[in-house]
Amino acid sequence: MNARSVLSVAGGDAPALVSAKVDGLRKFLLLYGAVRSWLWLIFGALISPGLVVLGAVGLSVAAALAWRPRWAHLGPRVALAFLGFEAVGSFPHADNHFVLEVLVVGLLALVGRDGEGEEVALQGILWVTAIVFFQTGLQKVLHGQYFGGEFLAFMVGRGRRFGDVFGWMLPAADVEKLVAYDPLRSGQGPYRVASVPFRVVSNAVYLLEMLLAPLLLIARTRVVAAVLSLAFVLLIQLGAREIGFALMFANLLLLFVPWEIGRRLVPFFAVFAAWVLLAAIGVLPGGAWIDPGWM
Repeated sequence: MNARSVLSVAGGDAPALVSAKVDGLRKFLLLYGAVRSWLWLIFGALISPGLVVLGAVGLSVAAALAWRPRWAHLGPRVALAFLGFEAVGSFPHADNHFVLEVLVVGLLALVGRDGEGEEVALQGILWVTAIVFFQTGLQKVLHGQYFGGEFLAFMVGRGRRFGDVFGWMLPAADVEKLVAYDPLRSGQGPYRVASVPFRVVSNAVYLLEMLLAPLLLIARTRVVAAVLSLAFVLLIQLGAREIGFALMFANLLLLFVPWEIGRRLVPFFAVFAAWVLLAAIGVLPGGAWIDPGWM
């Protein structure tokens, strides 16, 4: 079995649909990268100011190229160069969301002017998405902080985001205890809780990630797995509230369904992105809800 046959496991779309999916993802992801870069600048991310300005301007140019049919294929290539500057400037502080962004942009950069390589690029992106999804569950197993609900308990104690979503499954006394801990102090704890529903939910997180990921690569289960994965990711984001990442991963999951939904949603994301940037600088309301964790 050669590399092309392995990649094709995740494919099967007609050429026109492949082109539509690649076009939609390219427009979304480059716009996403530009917004993320400007938010890094606005919120003073741990990166050289000169490099973050360079990245924000360069990724904005790349996003603009994605909307020009003649130059669209150059957008990811331009973006990849400036993402390289950001990767150097943010090392070792860049998170795994940024790494995923770089990987997918790198695969989109393989597409030529007349659409050469679109199918291979899309199949590669589908494989990366499934692998990342599986790896997030495997990582939870290897670290062992979900078996007893310790990580979710820690997050409940850190603030309202996870507390609003998962805190109702815990007795009030447990929530008060968790909130009282200083998350920055080593040795604080314990973070084990007695609530059975809470522990069931905690274990279901990594189980679903590891079960749904391979089902995305099987033709017969792909659509159902994609829909369930979308629902799962959005449910988790009720607590995590990493809105930008949720949108990015949702767009990647939409690539598994046999419709061009992602491209149709790009104009709505463009409006949302404009609101995020204007709210972040105080021109529009809602800035209090926006922070670097969004993207």
